[in-house]
Amino acid sequence: MKKIKYILLLLLIIPITCKAEVRTKENNYGVNKKWKITEKNIKNVLSTEYVDASQKIYDFSDILTDEEEKIIKTKIDNFIEYTGMDMVFVSTNLPYQNDRQNEDYAADFYDYNDFGINFENYSGVLLLRNTYEADPYFNVYMFGKAQLYYTFNRAESMLDHIFPYFKSHQYLQGINIFINDYTSYYNEGIPDERKNFIIDDNGFLKKTYNAPWSTIIFGDLLITSTIIIILISRNKMVKQKLETINYIEPKGVTFTKVQDIKTGEHTTRYTESSSYSSGGSSHSGGGGFSSSGSSGGGHSSGGGRHG
Repeated sequence: MKKIKYILLLLLIIPITCKAEVRTKENNYGVNKKWKITEKNIKNVLSTEYVDASQKIYDFSDILTDEEEKIIKTKIDNFIEYTGMDMVFVSTNLPYQNDRQNEDYAADFYDYNDFGINFENYSGVLLLRNTYEADPYFNVYMFGKAQLYYTFNRAESMLDHIFPYFKSHQYLQGINIFINDYTSYYNEGIPDERKNFIIDDNGFLKKTYNAPWSTIIFGDLLITSTIIIILISRNKMVKQKLETINYIEPKGVTFTKVQDIKTGEHTTRYTESSSYSSGGSSHSGGGGFSSSGSSGGGHSSGGGRHG
């Protein structure tokens, strides 16, 4: 009888101690970032797993052993400390019809949990592996200043590098290569193609325009000097016509002083600056520029791989 009571007590205790956190209005649905929860994105928020952001590895498809997770976690922690950017690995078994669904899932998972929250612009990278049997897929997604370091071309190179390992389910080797590649890219610094970009407050890539003032001033002086030289060479502004015959009227002689006057011209020039990012709910589809998830925050990605 005591044994039965003990078992019943355990059954009552276990559900309480193992209960995961849930997203409620009282805790702002677990979203600690600045994203606004609206009628448009509340469904996305509630359908996104609510996780402990310190774990970094979320193997929902169970493709890693416990020992492999420990090895990867150590390398991820080292990456985070070294680069000042977050890193996340997620495996899931998500049925999908187009690649955009994978991207939406990855962006929501990063945005609606506390990833990157200790870093500027929520900077970090997320490697997603979808083990969906009908069409396995993987891709990398960059947030915050990670978009400056990890361009589309670099992401594509990394995806090609790990493709044979992911395809053959050698995930420990593949993820190790991923971390090594991204550490190497960080050491190489921001590539030239991103030197004139910044990350705005919502995580979008913005292209800056630095006006070459010395060139503009020199050009204006050159144009002005050319105009003056042309006017002087024509010399019609001040030259007097001295020949008497020019002032003789047929009906009589009248002496007149004539001065030809030409009005000058004034040119006004202006420069229009533009931003280089897509806003709203747009999708880059592999162009390397920022896209927006349901949160309204920006991110970029590689082209993705099937296999």
